[in-house]
Amino acid sequence: MKFIKTHVSLIFPLMAILLGLEFFIVFDRTTDTFEKNLQNGYSMMVVSKDEMSIDDFKSWDKHIEQVIELEKVKILERLQMTKEDEKKMKFQDSLPNFYSLKLDGYLTVPELEKVKSNLEKSDNILSIESFQSAYQSKYELFSFIKFAFQTFILFMSIISFFLILKQMEVWNFLHAQRMKIMEIFGASLFLRSKVLINMALIDAVISALITSAIFYVIQNVWVRGSQMDILRDNVDAMFAFTDILILLVASIFVVMVAVYLVVVNVKEE
Repeated sequence: MKFIKTHVSLIFPLMAILLGLEFFIVFDRTTDTFEKNLQNGYSMMVVSKDEMSIDDFKSWDKHIEQVIELEKVKILERLQMTKEDEKKMKFQDSLPNFYSLKLDGYLTVPELEKVKSNLEKSDNILSIESFQSAYQSKYELFSFIKFAFQTFILFMSIISFFLILKQMEVWNFLHAQRMKIMEIFGASLFLRSKVLINMALIDAVISALITSAIFYVIQNVWVRGSQMDILRDNVDAMFAFTDILILLVASIFVVMVAVYLVVVNVKEE
């Protein structure tokens, strides 16, 4: 019970930072998948007078990754022209060339507009449909969610770090007399702070392990049993065993910085 009372006030704020970090890592992984899905689901429609190859399109803009030529026969089928129609061949020859362009990444709205502007410089291209309004609404919503999420994590981490500093100051006050005696006998700053460092390292390890366990349970109990497709499709992104090492290193770094700031501040006073 005494151990819990001593360490819980540091473990909780440290876990808040680690939870925020892990949520950020998970969000970054899942958004990468989301961006790829948006990228794969997006295409520009281009109409040209003459046939064009992918090299022709890339010469106007480097973001063009794939070119799919739309068959004129299918266009005629949509117009419900039968194969027996004598006018079909003449009409087919008079049709321009239709292409669907895939891009090499999830571009910002200005970058998408730049791609369209570059393609419009070609005299061979008659028309370009970028579906910008639909693309822009998805992009702006995605950007807002990402910004709001990162801002929340940042503020939560800052507040938690100040709580960690306060707890370090409490520990420093409890051991101030012993540290003062060690200083009189010429002990180095590291030796005088060894008790704080050991306690901080123990809490860092505990916090990293608890946070890892929480996300492991979320991944294997909640997400895998969820009926939501978006969660099941990203189940592997929820937690990886390499995250344990990341959380452990991050927690040790945070507590060591906190110990250093508190000890140096007390020494100056």
